[in-house]
Amino acid sequence: MADKSKSFELQVGIFVFIGLLILSWFVLWIGDFKIIKHGYHVKVSFGFANGIKVGAPLRLAGVDVGEVKEIKLTRDDGGKTVVYLTTWLDSEIQIPKDSRAWVNTLGLLGEKYLEVIPGKDYEDIMKEGDVLVGEDPTSVQEVTDLAKDIALQAKDTLSSLQTTLTSLNGILDGKGTIGKLFTDETLYSDMEEMFADLKKHPWKLLYRPKEAR
Repeated sequence: MADKSKSFELQVGIFVFIGLLILSWFVLWIGDFKIIKHGYHVKVSFGFANGIKVGAPLRLAGVDVGEVKEIKLTRDDGGKTVVYLTTWLDSEIQIPKDSRAWVNTLGLLGEKYLEVIPGKDYEDIMKEGDVLVGEDPTSVQEVTDLAKDIALQAKDTLSSLQTTLTSLNGILDGKGTIGKLFTDETLYSDMEEMFADLKKHPWKLLYRPKEAR
């Protein structure tokens, strides 16, 4: 009786094990999951990583082809801070060395990911351990400083324009010599008569009276 019970339990265990294997295979088949993926690693260097994290997707020409596996912060020979993103790519993906890379964002406040636009020289492609120099994104502080500089320049321009308009209003109101030329009819008439006389007698421009002894 005990032998029959153990045999039944063994059969049930084998049946459950086979069922789990079939279920696992079915789930992996539905998700098109590959247990072993063949690929290689490429590093992308930045001076400013803009908050990208490990696990962020790598997109080549807008298509997901890999992900960020490691982020390392170091310094170059000149003491400048450099961020290295170690990425994993599928072995079938080829990236020319003249490609462009930068940290992009899904929407305004979305997920950070690594965007790569492929170059044209497919005779010289990235290999395991190669480094692609990325393009540093503009930080929020840089945008703020630029907006501040533009605002200060606009303020100075408006101040100069206001000074010019004030001077122009003074001229139109008859203030100063130039203003009187526009508003004083007597002075204007005298100058008009003087120019009319010189037009009739241009020799007066060359006439110099003798000095009294």
